[in-house]
Parts: sequence; C-alpha cells; structure tokens
Amino acid sequence: MRTATREFVDMSGSGARLPHLPALDGLRGLAVAGVLAFHAGLGVMVGGYLGVSSFFTLSGFLITSLLLNESSADGVRLSRFWGRRLRRLLPASLLTLAAVLLVFAPLVATASQRATLQGDSLASLFDVANWWFIVQDSSYGRLFIDPSPVLHFWSLAIEEQFYLVFPLVLVGLWRLTRGRRPALGGALVVLAAIGVSLPFVFDMSDDRIYFGTDTRAPELLLGAVLAVVVSSRTVRRRLALRHPWRTVAATFGAVCLAVQLFWWWTLEQSTSWLYRGGFAVYALMSTAVILAAVLPTGPIRAALDIGPLRWLGARSYGVYLIHWPVFLAFRQELPDAPALPRAVAATALTLVLAEGSYRFVEQPVRRGRWPVGRSTPIVAVGAMVVVALLTFLPWATADPTEQIDFDRSIDAFEQRRAESRATMPEPDATTTTLAPLDAPEPRIATFGDSTALLTAIGLANHRQALTGNGEVLGDVALGCSVSRFDATRFDVVARVPASCTDWPETWPQVLDTDRPDVAQLVTGAWEVPDVRLPGAQGFSALGDPAVDEFVLGELRLAVDTLSQDGAMVMLVLWPAFGSWAADGRSEGYRNQADPARMARLHELMRQVAAERPDTVRILDFAGWFGPRVEDRSLRSDGLHISEAQMTAYYDEWMAAETDRIWTEWWREHRAPAAPSGTAATTTTSTTAPGG
Repeated sequence: MRTATREFVDMSGSGARLPHLPALDGLRGLAVAGVLAFHAGLGVMVGGYLGVSSFFTLSGFLITSLLLNESSADGVRLSRFWGRRLRRLLPASLLTLAAVLLVFAPLVATASQRATLQGDSLASLFDVANWWFIVQDSSYGRLFIDPSPVLHFWSLAIEEQFYLVFPLVLVGLWRLTRGRRPALGGALVVLAAIGVSLPFVFDMSDDRIYFGTDTRAPELLLGAVLAVVVSSRTVRRRLALRHPWRTVAATFGAVCLAVQLFWWWTLEQSTSWLYRGGFAVYALMSTAVILAAVLPTGPIRAALDIGPLRWLGARSYGVYLIHWPVFLAFRQELPDAPALPRAVAATALTLVLAEGSYRFVEQPVRRGRWPVGRSTPIVAVGAMVVVALLTFLPWATADPTEQIDFDRSIDAFEQRRAESRATMPEPDATTTTLAPLDAPEPRIATFGDSTALLTAIGLANHRQALTGNGEVLGDVALGCSVSRFDATRFDVVARVPASCTDWPETWPQVLDTDRPDVAQLVTGAWEVPDVRLPGAQGFSALGDPAVDEFVLGELRLAVDTLSQDGAMVMLVLWPAFGSWAADGRSEGYRNQADPARMARLHELMRQVAAERPDTVRILDFAGWFGPRVEDRSLRSDGLHISEAQMTAYYDEWMAAETDRIWTEWWREHRAPAAPSGTAATTTTSTTAPGG
C-alpha cells in the first residue's frame, strides 16, 4: 500500500492530530486568492467572496475530524481544544487590531471610520463582529460611511462562535447517539437543514442572512457531516482502494471545483438566490472538493498540491486578516491611482506582512515557544486588555457628531411636526384683509428621503431664527425613493419595503392635515442605484429607456398627488454624489454615485415641471451648489448635508430663492384681482391653499 494511501486510510485514531494534507493548504490558498481578487476592486472575480464559504466548510471538516479523533481516542478535552484554537487564532487577530488602531486610525481613517471604529474594534475583539454589523446596518447612516477597516472580522466571528459552541453540541450528540456515526451524521444534517430553512421561515434581509451565524452555520455543518462520513475507516478504505469509488469522488470533486471557479468569476454578491439556499448548495460542492483533495491520488489533489498555493494556504489566516485594512489604505490614500498597479502593490504588502506575522508571531505561539505553560491564558487576557484599551485612543473615539445622527434627526422632525400641527389654525378660520401687494409667507411641507429630512429641519431652523415660526410639515422616509422599484442592488439585493411604496395613500392624508401652500419634494439618492423594475428579471438604472420612463411616470404621479389640493409643488434638484462617496466600496455603490445618473434624474424632473407649468417649479439647489459638490468638508459621506449647513444655505440663498419662486407662482395663480379704482379686499383662508 502506498504511503499516501496508508496515511489516508489511517487518518483517524491519532488523537488530537490529523496527518498533514498538503492539498488542503492549497485549497486554503485558492480560497484566500479569490477573496483578494474580489477586494482588489478590478471588476473581475466578482464572486471571489465565495472563498469565505470555502473556508467555512473546510473549517467544519477539520474541526469535526479533530474532535472525532479525540472522542475515539481518550475523549474530548474541551480545555485542550479551546487552548489550541486560542493559540492558533488570537495572536494574529490581536496584532491586526492593534495595527488598525495604531496605524490605520490616525494616518488613514476618515472621520466616518473613526466615528465607528471603537465599537467595530471591540466587537471584533470579542468575536461578535457579525452581529454588531447586523445591528449597525439597521442604522440608516451606516449605509453612507466609509467601510470599516475591521469589517472582514465578521467571518472570523462566525468561526470563533462555531469553535466555542460546536464542540459542546458534538459531544452532546456523540453521547446521545452513543458514537454511532450514521445517527451523528443525520443529526448534523438536520441542524444544517434548519439553518438553511431560516430565511424561508422568517423575514430576513440579505445582509442579515449574509452575516448571521445561524444562517451561515450550514456551510460549517456540511463540512462536519463530511468529516463524520470520512471518519469511517470502511469508507476510507473503499475510497482509497476501490477504483470506481475513487474515480467518482475525484471526478465529482473536479466538476464541483470547476463550477465554483466559474461562480467566482461571474456570480455577483447581489445574486438573490444565494441567500435562500444558494450558500448551502455551494457548501455541498465544497464538501466534494475537500473529499477529492484528501484522496491519496487524483487531479484535484495534484492541482492543489503545488508550492505557491500551499505557501499561500499556510499563511491564509494572516493574509485574510491583513489584506482588508491594507487594501482600504491604498484606495483611500491613492484614490486616483490606476486600479491594477494599486491592487498589485497592496497585495504585495499584504503578503510581506502576512509572512512576518506567520514567522514571528503565529508559528512561535502555536508551537509553544512563547508564551508557554500556565502563563498562556494570563498573557492572552493581558493582550486582549491592551487592545481593548487602544480603542479609547483619541483618534479611535472621534466625536460621533462629525456624522449625521439620522435617528436624532427623524425624532426631531416628528416632534416638531407634531408641535406645528398642534398650533395650526382651525380649518374654518378665515380673516378679511386687504389684498397684499406681495405673496404671504407660504406654509411649506417637505416630502422625500433623508435629504428631505435635513432640508426640512434646515428650513425650519432658518425660519425660527428669522420670524419665530419654525414649523415642520410633510412626510419623510429614510432610504425610500419616489419610484416604487421592486428591488435595489448594492452589496446585496434589497427588496423595496412596503413602507417605501405606500406614499400614494399616505401623502394625501398628510396634505389634508398639513394644508401646505408649497409641497417641496427632495429626492435623488434612491432613484439612481441599480434597480429592478416591477415584473422585470434583471437590473438596470437611469439611462435605460425603460427605467427612465418608469421614473418619469412615478414623478408625474408624485407631483399630481402633492398638488391635488392646490399646493405649488417644488422639485428640489439635489447635488450629485461627491467623487469619494464610493471609495473602497462595491460596484453597486460606485454605480449609485455615478454623476451621470443624477444628471439624468434632474433632466426628468425638469421635464415633469415643463409638462405641468401650472403646478410645478424647480429649485436648482444642485446648480447653485456648483463646485462645492467636491468639497468633502461639506458632505463627509458624499451625499448628505447636515442640518446646520442646510440652515446656513437657507440663510445664504435657498430661502430667498424659494420666496422668489413662490411669489412669482402666487402672483400668477393666487393673487386676487382688485377692481379698478377700489381698495380691494379678499377673504384669506388659513385652511387650504388658494382659499
């Protein structure tokens, strides 16, 4: 029997160790190469993020194999297992977090990154980063900040949570099934099936599915199922010694690897079916690839057992940890550099740093050269405390007020709107006055998204300071476009919620309550992403005639709805995204920030105004803003303008321009005609426009 065959047949039963399987190092190297290519920002390997799924399944296989070996030998000693995991994983992760806090934060990080870095780093340190990012992504403002330099710790958190909990589950199942492998494997299959079913049973966003431990656990559990199958010596002997078995396993593994590589090249992260069963399908293919890689002979083992891949695989943990902050640093410091040379330089630096980490930190600690014996837990806790303290450095605790607090803003909007409505005159209140020579101050209600929210508060602040009447009226919805698309696409596909599409029913109710003279509509950010139209299959965007016609129809309906009680509708043209808005972000975000899309939206808004000259006017805020569109100090996220800055703009220009537009429209459509030679009077209603 050949040495490789004998090692494969005898790979169980050796206690806490498994024989070294070089092809698995090669598989790690291939997986981390896909992740690097995905994050390089070159527009190729759009599915390279699937390399993380390969790591998940491989980890499930290896950890379960180790635990089963221990169970078959002298029993699982959890303290010994967790100690090995601690020595293997903690040193490099602490080193990376320290480097982010001591180097990236003060020298590279943007204000938005610094504003969230403390929470991001602490969540990464304590292995809950995936749940932290799930919670943080529920915050609207998080959508627009620069990516966290520790964002990639989400996947490490899932693995660490698996390492903590799964041994307890496996030991319990081992005892419950009395070590019968078919029953043990069946129980793991049931657990994996439960995880796969969760997105079908509960209403989950794609981000929640992507980051959730429960929804990604099947990828690890399927690796565990493979380990249970391969732990049978009978199965291994048949795979090693029976040619048909080995041929089928090797061929199927090769086919699955080919499909996976094709997906790496073509399958975008926004592919909707991935989040509802697709990752499990990919994991099943990963089990076939892993099985083919551990066979004593075969094309997959030979392909993965090459020097460069094995070298990269041995250092894959450090490469994964280091690459993301390095790639971000290059993008943020050299935004105008050609993408390919920048990616090559970032990759080269990543490999150099990973080699240093591997030689001088990871391997010495793993092999017990330092720290040793009983001092290991004390040193580990001490190092974690030091890193935790680093998160309190001044540059890692930037004042969060540098960023717009949308939760506070929406609360302020709703409170001030309630106060404004409480002091509004009764519907039948009328006064008889001389016909004014100039238009009266209009009651303005604001409708739209987060930019409308900030505009409304800026207007109210301006009026409060000027006249003492800082009323807030209208209706705003964060993250909602006027156009009722079926879905939008950024990192993932997001279905447009019903709360964003019910404005044809809710706006008339708001108009009936607020009775505005001017209804200003502020929109833009959510009209311009990659979108899927209702009933369509693929994604497109403004500039496509079908999308243009759809958005045009939605804008027409919106202005007709807002003007149905006689109000003048003012369409506010919002400035295009700043060029930095999508730095370091996915293709979906870069597409959204394309200034040509915002320009096309402005053209459509002007077309609607031209079609409805009696009701619609344009406030060209974008034109007045002009070259300030590239002033990062005014819009840290490239889109939003703070309440204070909007107040200043109303003081400087917007109030006067709004009054000019309103006065011209009022004189044409509202001003009472005075009889010749008499002092005209008019009954002015405070209940509805045009009364």
